[in-house]
Amino acid sequence: MYSGSKHGVRHGLKQMGVLPATTPAPTCQDCHMQDGDHEVRTPWGFLAVRLPLPEDPEWAADQATILMALGVLDPDGNPTPRLDVVKAAQVARLTQEDFDKERDKLIDACTRCHSESFAVAQMKKGDDMIRQADRMLARAIRVVAGLYKDGVLEKPDGYAYAFPDLLAFHDAPTHIEQRLFEMHLKHRMRAFQGAFHNNPDYALWYGWSELVRDVTEIEEMAAALRAAK
Repeated sequence: MYSGSKHGVRHGLKQMGVLPATTPAPTCQDCHMQDGDHEVRTPWGFLAVRLPLPEDPEWAADQATILMALGVLDPDGNPTPRLDVVKAAQVARLTQEDFDKERDKLIDACTRCHSESFAVAQMKKGDDMIRQADRMLARAIRVVAGLYKDGVLEKPDGYAYAFPDLLAFHDAPTHIEQRLFEMHLKHRMRAFQGAFHNNPDYALWYGWSELVRDVTEIEEMAAALRAAK
């Protein structure tokens, strides 16, 4: 997604000598390793979940559903022991202060070449992509959660709750559960990461279009499973 973005294309042309050596062409390190180390931290983190939840009530509900499917919240919305693991691994920003710190750091990198208003606008586009992708993923999670609730799908061994577990789906025994895992860890990530890397073509075809296909297939499979029960 980086190599096909404007930043990546400019860097490639610069390496080939097509563009002058003085041409601005940010690399991965310019944005993600500003302090010269390998602590690659982003505001949204690897899984694009955070606390506090968004002010938009619909988006907050979708993020809460995703957190339940990650096992960080139980189906009643209460924190689980897995939240302590997330805190220790620092894979998510769990306070507004931590989120703002990482966002400001990225904005600072952007403003070496762009205006601050442009950089902020681009970041908002990425946020909006997460919001839209969360709508699709949460919709699919609720479909599968409903199958567990109604006894259409059996709770897999090792699941703490009768609810999808997105971190255990490599071992899921059914196609619909595997599809949900792929939707979360592959297509949702490609959608929002493509947007943040300013590669709309990648975000659309490898992310968003696949999310649409995923949720359609999951709903069709759910209907077939219910009909066969």
